[in-house]
Amino acid sequence: MGANRKPLIAKKGTALVTGAAKRLGKAIALNLAFKGYNIALHYHQSKAEAIKTAHEIHKAGVHCELFPCDLSDENSIKQLLPKVFKAFPDLNLLVNSASIFTPSALGDLGSFSRHWAVNFNAPYILSCLFAEVCKKGQIINLIDTNAVKYKTKYAGYLLAKKSLEEFTKMAAVAWGPRIRVNGVSPGMILPPVNNQPDDRSQRAHKIPLQRVGAPKHIAQTIGFLLENDYVTGQVIAVDGGEQLV
Repeated sequence: MGANRKPLIAKKGTALVTGAAKRLGKAIALNLAFKGYNIALHYHQSKAEAIKTAHEIHKAGVHCELFPCDLSDENSIKQLLPKVFKAFPDLNLLVNSASIFTPSALGDLGSFSRHWAVNFNAPYILSCLFAEVCKKGQIINLIDTNAVKYKTKYAGYLLAKKSLEEFTKMAAVAWGPRIRVNGVSPGMILPPVNNQPDDRSQRAHKIPLQRVGAPKHIAQTIGFLLENDYVTGQVIAVDGGEQLV
């Protein structure tokens, strides 16, 4: 994990996964490691969890380096991808998984600015730098199944995710064929954060599959997007049909 350790070259290349210390980002990073990717593990404040996750990744026989970065700081974001590329010249996959999620009504400018910075501006800048520096590969953006809806209680979060969904499609057009850009929209996968009530069991009864999902369902979808080289500009909802109701 140290900066002086010589990276091992995995057969699949290297994936930069943002927000990979815990929760869904961790599950994605671990799955990619077992598929043969070296992992550039981004985290912000979760250093202890990041170190623990890196140890788990090493068990897969690939290399993992830790890259701290505050994704609300634009200058820090602009330094992140070049640092990763310097450590891993075979960087060929960017997974924009990090996000923040808090209630925010329309008109709450402070909350909107925070959501916009982390949930849209950061993946936008990282993706543009990936296209410039890495030249080819794949980008996968984590969006949200509710990005197609208009729940104003989470206006700041959803506006950023709606923009990220449209950017995913636009980037696929701009950067093809050398870079494929796709998105995954999770539904009820993990319990909410920040002490928000966990009402997934109640809400699950209202969707077609009538159950909550698991991180493995997101990892499986990312695996499909990586392997099917004739898919770009798509956003796949992994939500048990939640978008339909």
